[in-house]
Amino acid sequence: MSIEPRRSSLLARLRAARHGATATIFALSMPVMAGGLALGIDFSLYNMVHNRMQATVDGAALAAAMEIERGGDVTAKALEFVGAELPAGFAGMTTGADVTLGIYDTANGFRPDNSSDANAVRVRGERSPNRGNGVNQLFSALFVDDAKKISVEAIAARPVNVFYQPPESRTLDPEAGDYNEIYVYCFDTRGSGSADSRRSQMTLVSNNMPPASDIVATSGGLITANPPTNPTWPRCTQEGQTLSIRLRNIRHVKANPVLWGNPAATVSGVQPGRPEHNYYTDTRIEGWVEQFDLQGFNILETVRCDTAAQCTPGSGSSTIPTGRNRQTTRSRETQPCEPGKFMYFGFEDRPPGQAGANSNWLQPAWTDTDYDDIRIVMRCPNSGRLGDAFVRLVK
Repeated sequence: MSIEPRRSSLLARLRAARHGATATIFALSMPVMAGGLALGIDFSLYNMVHNRMQATVDGAALAAAMEIERGGDVTAKALEFVGAELPAGFAGMTTGADVTLGIYDTANGFRPDNSSDANAVRVRGERSPNRGNGVNQLFSALFVDDAKKISVEAIAARPVNVFYQPPESRTLDPEAGDYNEIYVYCFDTRGSGSADSRRSQMTLVSNNMPPASDIVATSGGLITANPPTNPTWPRCTQEGQTLSIRLRNIRHVKANPVLWGNPAATVSGVQPGRPEHNYYTDTRIEGWVEQFDLQGFNILETVRCDTAAQCTPGSGSSTIPTGRNRQTTRSRETQPCEPGKFMYFGFEDRPPGQAGANSNWLQPAWTDTDYDDIRIVMRCPNSGRLGDAFVRLVK
């Protein structure tokens, strides 16, 4: 018997055995492969549904947060957005109970709050068997539960405190011979009417009289109000509004009260009168930096400081310029007011460049241009750059 036929017979048996093993392995792996395929398909479905839900609550939160400034119904706006974006299969994903008005800042996150301080809206969405809108699975229900729960959440907010808050300090030179008052107000930078018609919430905050003085009595009623101890600070929250400052200057009367009742009185051999001047900053914010419309009057100096001490003239670490006759060297800050910083405002109550005699302080063109007649130090916003009022997603 030859060896060749026996070898052929052995190879045939080996091939037959391998074919059987392959079939067996294939049969055993079929459930695993089918399960993997099912899970892959349903995982893709899950991601698709989740992404659509997330995009919808993102948009709903943004739309609702914009209603805060308009005084609209944030819940209705959120539900309107969700209803317009999703098909019927998503019904019940977001209800009124899923929309919450609140306050958001980076330090504390989101807190529900229905007060006038609210600056954020949280919108949630859920598809689950409990809501009757669970996400049914195509294939993997053969291996796991037959409906999945998907939850999403979005928070949209306008940064809080992106406008100046009540000042850290305010000092009006008590030695000045003029009477000075400082007001703060909101200026509508987008309005089309006169400048005066775009000024609102005009609030008296200080004058340069000694403590406990009654300027109403001293002026014989020409000044109608003493500054409040704790003035209510304007809330410039409408789009396009900025906090601005007004300086009211009435010449000569602080050192010469006789001029209140008799503006024609003679002082030191002259009749200086009691002319009144008002200067408005009508502040705009361009590129996050304040721009002041002072109608050509060079009365303001601004400096950004890293600390309150740097913004305090006379302190060991002060960075505030000093000295007289600085009309050509006075500072004007070009950097934005950012969290952790302070902004110094120094006013000169008699702007340089006025016509007339200037040999002494009773004459119309006299000025010392020291920019320290009124000093105000403001803390920069704690959650964004000054004027950054854009609504955005924060979660």
